[in-house]
Amino acid sequence: MNTYRNMKIFDCHTHIENGLSSYDLDNVGRHNIIFNSLDSYTANRPEVSTSDTVSLIFDYANNLSRVMKEVNEKKINALKIHSRIQKLSEADYPSLTEHLKQVPDTMPVIVDAFYYGDDIEHLPSLPYIIKWAKIFPERKLIVAHCGGYEIIKYLFHLRTLPNIYYDLSFSLQYLSDSSLFVDMIKLIKFTDKKKIMFGSDYHWASPKLQYNVLTNIFDKLSLPEKEREMILYYNAEEIFSK
Repeated sequence: MNTYRNMKIFDCHTHIENGLSSYDLDNVGRHNIIFNSLDSYTANRPEVSTSDTVSLIFDYANNLSRVMKEVNEKKINALKIHSRIQKLSEADYPSLTEHLKQVPDTMPVIVDAFYYGDDIEHLPSLPYIIKWAKIFPERKLIVAHCGGYEIIKYLFHLRTLPNIYYDLSFSLQYLSDSSLFVDMIKLIKFTDKKKIMFGSDYHWASPKLQYNVLTNIFDKLSLPEKEREMILYYNAEEIFSK
């Protein structure tokens, strides 16, 4: 949209495995590239631009020493927990929590919170996100996809926790033609604007469509320019660039 042509954009949730040649949004200055496997990280890490940041799945069960090596050598900017990919069930979370204690509090953790698929025993755990926020009060926890179809539940249960942040990736597009879209608008309206970040989940989602949906919400809520800039760029820069 022309209104935002000159605003900087930081896509906080991008995947690079298919390359960025079909990335359809202009003026994106930076990306947070997320790797959901160590194999992909090994193969594609050299392709990441020096201006971008990198997040890696916290594969504590199979590759803990390798992940911690990348953490300690400061080769990554955040860790990722993905319950469906990692096949996490409730019985696994106490061990995961103990292993998180090895990670410096300065390392943000992205928690996938998109509800999807028939492997319902491996869906995200809101109770554990709450526990982690309390056990690790200095750690920034980013709720990826802001809860998907459970977005209003995440808003109501997490809003008092100061170290919870949201990325809007994929859900902007996925919920835009559903009854849940009003919940998305409500989350953006009532959440501290310092805690919300633009993301696409490219290549599974269109960055341009995500952006257009979000900027329409900006207009609907009459957000001031400073808050729009924070969501589009500066919040992600603050979280991932340290």
